[in-house]
Order: sequence, then structure tokens, then C-alpha cells
Amino acid sequence: MHPRNRYRNVPDFIALAESYEPLRPYVTDSRIDFKDAEAQRRLTEAIMFRDFGITLHIPLNRLCPPIPNRLNYVLWIQDIVHAHSSVLKSHPQAVRGIDIGTGASAIYPFLICKTEPGWKMVATEIDEESHSFAQKNISGNDMQSQITLSKASASGRILFPLEDNVRFEFSMCNPPFYGSAQEVADLAKEKELPPNAICTGADIEMIYPDGGEAGFVGRMVEESEQFLTQCKWYTSMLGKMSSVLAIIELLRKRTITNYAITEFVQGQTRRWAVAWSFSDTHLPDSIARISSIPPSHALYPVLPPRNTLTQPFPGCMPARLYEALAETLRTIEADGVLATEVAPRAGSHHPSFFIEAQANTWSRSARRSRRPRAEMQLQPDSHTGNTVASAGKTNPSLTCSARVIIQETDAGSPTAATSTCSVEFQWIYGKERALFESFVSHVNRKIAPKLK
Repeated sequence: MHPRNRYRNVPDFIALAESYEPLRPYVTDSRIDFKDAEAQRRLTEAIMFRDFGITLHIPLNRLCPPIPNRLNYVLWIQDIVHAHSSVLKSHPQAVRGIDIGTGASAIYPFLICKTEPGWKMVATEIDEESHSFAQKNISGNDMQSQITLSKASASGRILFPLEDNVRFEFSMCNPPFYGSAQEVADLAKEKELPPNAICTGADIEMIYPDGGEAGFVGRMVEESEQFLTQCKWYTSMLGKMSSVLAIIELLRKRTITNYAITEFVQGQTRRWAVAWSFSDTHLPDSIARISSIPPSHALYPVLPPRNTLTQPFPGCMPARLYEALAETLRTIEADGVLATEVAPRAGSHHPSFFIEAQANTWSRSARRSRRPRAEMQLQPDSHTGNTVASAGKTNPSLTCSARVIIQETDAGSPTAATSTCSVEFQWIYGKERALFESFVSHVNRKIAPKLK
């Protein structure tokens, strides 16, 4: 479960029922029967009412969304949008998102807009009944200024809101899980134990005849190539690991290399999510890669390349390593690389550095062939708003950050645990991975002699 998920611990159902009277008949001995469809609905309504100030009406013949699981996805989306705000010292303005197939409850737009009041959502829905209920829920909660509901059609694009030439920061989707009614029946037979909770989803919510969730998201990938950076991050939740593998294979086949994978675990339920982008902005490994899986795991080979590189310096004190890093970056600045100190992050005693480079000026070959420094001009960078050294260009070829961190090492027992100081480099912006890796390697080589 996401570390910021407020439902990491099971809610106090009695206290919840006291705040939402319709839930009271379904709470017995501090427990709720999740196989009771009506009890599920009252629980979702109660959570949304008490914790988010939303009054929901969910029809019995449509999906009832479990809030903790849905909130995991929302928090990951927030992580993506705010990935570099602590270093860039800015927060995205006028954030717009798309929820594909919002359902009768419009749950994702509500959670997004209640946790991020400045954001706006376009919610799409193809089913007439779900569309009608979603509209009533949105207007009934006076959320029309933040949530716009659009009717989808079977013959149109999934990503049709992008046809209006409006830019979006992200899209999100919880696609139909199954490919057919027969698949629903077959998978039910394979389960050794009955499900812990009843599912009341209609066929139109549960079944996509052209390949289930993998087919649906695969179609999104194909459509995204037409819109490119009009949406910065395209994302979707997935219920099968095989679907994750299929989507990553499709992304790689189409040479879409900027992508992310995460997982959401809620009790016995495990879900995954994928994100991909045509922009040159890169996510930290903490958001883009699943850290808990070992190399033997089926997903390990398809995890995206690392955007966070860490170089340990055993036996070095944090203050000494910080001074060595700062001195190294000051030396490189003379070669046209700008390194700006940024106030320490929470839990850190030393500033981090925001680094911009217009080109490779640090390698031997670059130093031999570079032009005189007088030919370089300082210009404002349109991507970050900072000033960068450039030769007639505005966007830096490389933007990254560097900071000193302390890594705990488990030596087999709590008493034997040790800590090591490291320099962590985060790739933020750029087209060339080799440029980022070259810069990191160069800085690490220059730091080492300074520590002797």
C-alpha cells in the first residue's frame, strides 16, 4: 500500500457508522460482511462522506469501488506530477487530468480533486447508466467547476479529450479486466477459495471483447502515439501481471522507452499500474520501479532503466562528502555546467544541487574541442525557468540533481547494521541517457581523490 494511504490500517467501522447512519445496520461486532453488496456500497459511501465530504449514490448493478485501493492509484499519480517539485522549487500549475471510464461513482475525479483542490479533471464514460449516475454525483456535490463529464462512444477514440488540443498532465484508467464472459467463468473455476468480496460490475465495466485489459490499454498506447506530449503521462491500472508484460512489450516494440511500473497491494488484492511518456522528463526510481521485487521475479527484466544512480563512499562522513561534491561541481561550472544549491529536503542536513548542462563539456574529447567560453551565452531555460549556459539554445541537454544521502546496510542483525554515505544522482530532464551516465561517472571520479 502507498505509504501516504490513510487506510493503511483497517478503519474503525463502528466510528465510521456513527458518522454515517446508513452504514450502521451493516456493522456487526466491529466487522462488515464484504460479500454483502449493499454493505459494500454503504461502506464506500461512508468513507467518501466522512473523509472527503462527498455524498455518493452507487447503483446496485454497477461497480462499487473500494476506496483504499483507488486511493493508492491517486497517490501514485500525485507522485508523478510532483516528482521533481522539491528540487525545482515549483509546483505544476493548472494541472489537468483525464479519467477514462469514470464509472457511476466518478471515484477517481472525486479523490483527485478533494486531495488536490487546484487540479481539474475530465471524466469519460461510455455506458449510459453509469454516465447518468456520474453526472448526478458530480452536480449533487457541486463539483462541476473541477470535474467535466464527457460521453464516450464505441466508434471514437479512447483518448478523445485530447482531440480538443488541450494539454493534460496525466491520464488514468481502470480498464475492463476480462476479454469475455467465458474468461470470467474460467478464472472463477481456477480459484481455490471463493473471493473475499462480491463483485457487482456490469459486463460493460468488466469485459472488453478485444483482448480484455491488455487489449484496451494496448489501444491506448497506439492512440497516444498520435497525441504524444499533449498528455505528459499516460497511465493505467492493470489486474494481471501478464497484462503488464504485454504492455511493456508493446511499449518497447514501439521504442517508447520512458515508462514506469508500480504495484498496489491491498490485503490479498494485488494490482499494477503502468505509465509512459513521450516527454524528456524522467521519474525517480522510487516512482518508476518496484523496489521490492528480486531479480528472479517475472517483472524484473521489464523494469525501466534506472534514472536514480547512487555511488557509495564507505567510511566517509556526510559533511566531508558534501564538501567534496560541492567542490567538484564548482570546478565543472567553469566548463559551462550550472549547479545551484537547493535547500535541504526533509530529513537531510545538507543542500542538494540542481544541475544543468547544455552539452558534454566535461569529457577529455569535449574539453579539447570546445569553443572559447566567451562564445557561451547565459539564457533563461524555458523548461525550468532557470538560467543555463547555452550556445544559442534554451533547453539544457541535461538536467539532474545530486545530493548526499546516508544508506542503511543490513549486515544480518540489528546490532551489525551499518550506514554508508553516498551521492545520489537523479536524472530529471534530457534525451540522452548516455549523457546523464557520463556526467555521473565523471563527478564520481573527481570526488574520490578529494576524500583521501
